[in-house]
Amino acid sequence: MLKCQIVCVVFCALLLESSIALNCYQCSGSDPKEPFQCNEWLTSDIDIKPEPCDNVYGAKYCIKHIGRFEGGIGAKRFCSSLDLGNYCNYVQQPGDILNYRTCVYTCTGDGCNLATTAKPSYAWILIGSFVWKFVHQLAR
Repeated sequence: MLKCQIVCVVFCALLLESSIALNCYQCSGSDPKEPFQCNEWLTSDIDIKPEPCDNVYGAKYCIKHIGRFEGGIGAKRFCSSLDLGNYCNYVQQPGDILNYRTCVYTCTGDGCNLATTAKPSYAWILIGSFVWKFVHQLAR
């Protein structure tokens, strides 16, 4: 029974560690050094990877902002401690002739701001299944 409890504690500690260290895609389409790396749809030919959100205190969310910002049109991905929600608006700034659609998508989980929807992590489901089977074998 003690072995079963130890395995459960270790497994829970692994889950806790993975939830604390959030990694998000962090880029801006207005970056003059790499203007084409951060667009609405990140494809397999990009060089950016999810990065730790250590620079944002209490980061729990990854954000994807598409539309008009910083004087241009494009995408921006970043970490946030606030849930900014999921919405789209049409905005017109002073001097603009056209209305521009801007959208904000908020998600939780490592690298979830790749696209507009988060993908489930099948790795954790598989690991959990093996741990569950192992724990039940120890309990016998």
